[in-house]
Amino acid sequence: MEIPPRVRVPLCIEQGSVFNFFLEVDGPGRESKNRYFVVLNRNPKTDTALILLTSTTKVAKQLEYARRSGISGDTIVLVSPDDYLPFSDDCAFNCNDVHKVCMSDLVRKIEEDGSDNYPKMPAGIINKLIKGVYVSPLVEQDIKKFL
Repeated sequence: MEIPPRVRVPLCIEQGSVFNFFLEVDGPGRESKNRYFVVLNRNPKTDTALILLTSTTKVAKQLEYARRSGISGDTIVLVSPDDYLPFSDDCAFNCNDVHKVCMSDLVRKIEEDGSDNYPKMPAGIINKLIKGVYVSPLVEQDIKKFL
């Protein structure tokens, strides 16, 4: 018998947990689709909000965004399939664009057609993602306190 997400996710979530679910986005050049999300919270089981980052295969676009915006290149973290096996292509995490969600919303997204059967993101990558969020001038201080 499979344990349902509403039970499994709150019990098993930890910093570095990876989920995949549909993200609806607006704006030119943005694409609504299923995406990988990584949990950055130090204490996701007890925090009031979950801080998630998502990856994109549009690596050059993310690097150009940081350069044109005058934002530190440390806010764009590159991850290859060699670094994280579930990825099939090189990816970039834009640490200037975090997603703050509650546990019930995450569970609902997984139940709606998402998944959570992924290995934990390696600690070295998590450390780079956290550093990227900390140096981002676009991420609010109340979000950084969760990391």
